[in-house]
Amino acid sequence: MITSRFLRAFHVRAAATIGCLLLAAMVLRAQPANVVHYKSSALGSKVTIAGNSSVHHWSMTGQLIGGFLEVPAPLDPSQAAVAGGTGGKFNARAEISIPVTSLQSGTEGMDEVMQDDMNAKTYRTIKFHLTEMTPKEPHAAGTPLEFTTTGDLTVAGVTNKISMPVSIDYAEKPNLKVTGSVPLKMTDFNVKPPITAGVFRTTNEITVSFEWVIVPPKAAAGN
Repeated sequence: MITSRFLRAFHVRAAATIGCLLLAAMVLRAQPANVVHYKSSALGSKVTIAGNSSVHHWSMTGQLIGGFLEVPAPLDPSQAAVAGGTGGKFNARAEISIPVTSLQSGTEGMDEVMQDDMNAKTYRTIKFHLTEMTPKEPHAAGTPLEFTTTGDLTVAGVTNKISMPVSIDYAEKPNLKVTGSVPLKMTDFNVKPPITAGVFRTTNEITVSFEWVIVPPKAAAGN
C-alpha cells in the first residue's frame, strides 16, 4: 500500500513537472527570437508642452523621458531598407513615462497651477503605450526613418488613443533620437486649462513635442 501511494504521488509530481516544462517551452517559443531592445538615454531627451493664453504663448519643458522601445531588427537610417517590417507594419513594443513635476515653465505660479490641475500628487507620470508602428516607405538611405504610430496616452489618470507621426535618426552614433509631435486638448484628459491671477487664461489646445534619445543594447550594456 505504501509503495502504491508512493508511485501515485511520484506520477502526479512527474506529470506536474512535465506540464510546467511544456508551458515554459511554449512561452519561450512564443517570444520573438530576435528582439532589439533600446532603452532611454540618461541625457539628451526633451519634451515640451506648448499652448497659448489670453496674455502670451507659454510652454513647459522637461528632460526626463523613461522607457524602452523594442523592434524586430536594428533601426538604421543609413540604409534604404527598413528591416524587420512584415506586411507593412512593425512588430514593435514601447513604454514611455514622463514625470509630471519634471515639466517646468520657468514661472513658479504656472508650474504649481498646472501640476494641481493635472493632479500630479496622485498621477505622477504621463504614460504612453505603443500599440502600432507603421513605416513610411520608400525610405531614402541617409534620411530619418519615418513612422506612423498609434498608442494609448495616459494623463491625470485618463487614457486616450492617439496617433502621431514620428521620425528616427541618429543622435550621436550608435544612439538614436525619436522625434514626434501631436496636438491635444487638455479637457480630453479631464485637465482644466489653468488660470493664474484671474488674468492668465490658457487655451484648451496644446501641442506636445518630444526628442527621445534611446540607446541600443551593446551601448546600454557598456554604461
